[in-house]
Amino acid sequence: MKQILLIFAIATLISCQEKRDSYLIKGTVTGIPDSTIIDLYVQYDNMGQRINSDTIINGYFEFTDTLDSRPSKMNLSMRDWNNYFGSCDLWVDHELIEITGSGKYLSAWVASGDNAELKALNRLHSQTRELSVITDSLYMLRMKNRKDKELSKSIRKSLDSIGQISRKIQFGLIEENPNSQSALEMLYNIAKFDTTISKKRIKTVYDNLDTIYQNTLYGEGVLTIIEDKPIPNIGDKMVDFIAYDTEGEKHRLSEFEGKYILLDFWALACGPCIKAIPETRELYSNNKEILTVVGINMVTNEDSWRETSKKDSITWINLSDGKGTFAGISADYGINGFPTYILIDPQGVIIEKWMGYWPNVFKQKLENHIEGLNI
Repeated sequence: MKQILLIFAIATLISCQEKRDSYLIKGTVTGIPDSTIIDLYVQYDNMGQRINSDTIINGYFEFTDTLDSRPSKMNLSMRDWNNYFGSCDLWVDHELIEITGSGKYLSAWVASGDNAELKALNRLHSQTRELSVITDSLYMLRMKNRKDKELSKSIRKSLDSIGQISRKIQFGLIEENPNSQSALEMLYNIAKFDTTISKKRIKTVYDNLDTIYQNTLYGEGVLTIIEDKPIPNIGDKMVDFIAYDTEGEKHRLSEFEGKYILLDFWALACGPCIKAIPETRELYSNNKEILTVVGINMVTNEDSWRETSKKDSITWINLSDGKGTFAGISADYGINGFPTYILIDPQGVIIEKWMGYWPNVFKQKLENHIEGLNI
């Protein structure tokens, strides 16, 4: 009898442990055909990674697993962008999260749970959810009519207007309750993209944040935007920095002076960045005597950065300061998109900069500046 009770107690303990260490997301939605695929993404600051998929049957889907960090920011989205758009954002902890919703715009769906971050996120979305649905519908309309330039222009104006209205509402909510990660992330986006809200008001909210939020990448990002540092342009001296390679070795940009330097700001989820790798490798391999290529990783998930660097055989100097697009090197150089390239002469002066990759771009952009370049 004692042995039976002991086995029961151990089984109960294991069951409780499994429940405590995992999450469960259950979705009950309407208006979605059977066999529709839904994806679950986890967000690592400025990068999302798909971690699971399910097939919706009779309006039901389910995800369960353990968490790397608690709580974790996630979102749900559909692969079929012709018929669905937007995402259902949520924060996940060791608990049951219930998703309810209807229709093709996922920003209308609602996630319910007990963790504080999810409740804060829902408060922030509560007054702008209808505007988000309109935004989703406009994005879908633009995607279906890509060749209609006049329509795209009209939609872009509408999106800008709706965005300003949404951010104004959300900023008022953030002013009332600034201390959550959800509020901080919205504050960062407002500081970065909205010119109608003064930096003085944003600074007041920042000053009211608990230090636990100020001392995050998003907090540092808000402060960097408020400071509004001058961005170096062609003809200016390069901005020196410290960053680390994939082995953890420290480097300064100034240690590469004496040759031409091509800074390559890139990100893992950037298609053109990945397409540029073979040509960048060839450029570096053929011109080591006169040119140093220095890649700057813009993703804060450094494990993914190392894995991608190894998988794609990045042979040139490959650095990260761990601050992604929030602060640090990217802020010093005013990086707003990927890939961005900055060419520096042997004396440390910026002589060329551009954004984007296309075949033979290095030949077009560098030959006029570097004599004897082998491309």
